[in-house]
Order: sequence, then C-alpha cells, then structure tokens
Amino acid sequence: MKLDLIEELYAEKEMYYFSLERTLFKNAVKQNDLNILDVGCGTGILGAYFIKNQNCKVYGIEISKSAYEQALEVLNYAVKGNVETMVLDYDKNLFDVIIMGDVVEHLINPMDTIKKLLPFLKKGGQIHVTVPNVRHWEVVVNLLFKDEWEYKDSGILDYTHMRFFTKKSFVKMLNRIANVHVVKTERVIQKLSKSDVINKFTIGLFSGFLASHTFVTIEKR
Repeated sequence: MKLDLIEELYAEKEMYYFSLERTLFKNAVKQNDLNILDVGCGTGILGAYFIKNQNCKVYGIEISKSAYEQALEVLNYAVKGNVETMVLDYDKNLFDVIIMGDVVEHLINPMDTIKKLLPFLKKGGQIHVTVPNVRHWEVVVNLLFKDEWEYKDSGILDYTHMRFFTKKSFVKMLNRIANVHVVKTERVIQKLSKSDVINKFTIGLFSGFLASHTFVTIEKR
C-alpha cells in the first residue's frame, strides 16, 4: 500500500487501535522493568503508558512517517520501516515482551515475520498479538445473504488487510511455528457494546460471531 495513503488513514485509526490495545495489553503486561518491542507502535501511546507506569523500556517499529515522528518523542527508541523487509538491529534475547496489535493482518507472510522476531525475544518471553475476527457476524451476514465482501477504510475488512483469520485458523498458524507455544487465546468483544450485551445474554454461545478480534499470547520455549 502507498505510504501517502497510510498517512491519510492513520489519524482516524489511531484512537480505535489504542482503545482496543489499552485494555488488552495493559492486562497482559503486568510486570515492571521489562524490555518491550511494540511492532506497529503508532504514535507510541501504548508504549508511553508502560514507560510511565511500569518503568519499562519500550522500542517501537512504525511504518507511518508521521506516527513514527511522534513515537520518537515518547518512546525510548523508535525506528521507521516495514518489519517484514527491514534489518532488525537489536541484541539477541533483548526483549521480555513483543507486542503486535493489529499488525499481522497487514503482512504478506505473518509466519516468517514472527520467526524473524523470535531471536530477539528472551527464552520464556511472550508475544502478544491481536488480529481482527473475520468470522464476525456482520462480515458473515453480508457475505452469505447480500453477496458482499466490501473493503472499507477501517475495521475488519480494512482494505489494507492482506490476511484474514478466525480464532481457530490463527492459532493453527501459530502452532506451526517452531520453538513457541500458545499460552492464551481470547475472543475480544468490546465492553458495553451491543455485542457484549448479546454475548452475556446468550452465555457466550455466539462469541465466535460477536468478537471483533482474537487475542493470542505465544511464549518462546
């Protein structure tokens, strides 16, 4: 995708991503004094939280020039580039945690990219990942009953997405990566949303259709 188009769309997506990430990653990353790599760090809002509140050292990778320039102001380190193609100049076994929030679906080869990151993760270190859930009811209804698969500026069918996953297919892909194992999976439903109300009323029976995202934690053996 052209970089100027990324810049144009970035501002409206930033708060959407942060709203999701703030809940998920703050709950997942509980320890203090960690070295964290935030892949697709945006303007660094999430990383700044960990620096301020948990005394962590946060490194960021960001493809958007405008977002990268802002991340430089709040993170300990940040680089601009495409994680798939750039040379990663970090010490081996440096990071306790790697965060990939709504990044994997933008990659040409997600498995190879995660493998590329693993040497920089400590043994026992974790990668926390979120991906949109293509099984969401709105996508399914439009496809089955309206014959529509319409790309949009944001959301599950964001036209910058190159890969699509259900919870099952995403976990299956991760299980094929050597030297890691999946330690946590979670369907993500925005709190206080209509989907959240329906999910509680139906005792979670339809969570696979109501979840907007899948959250997965993998650990390096």
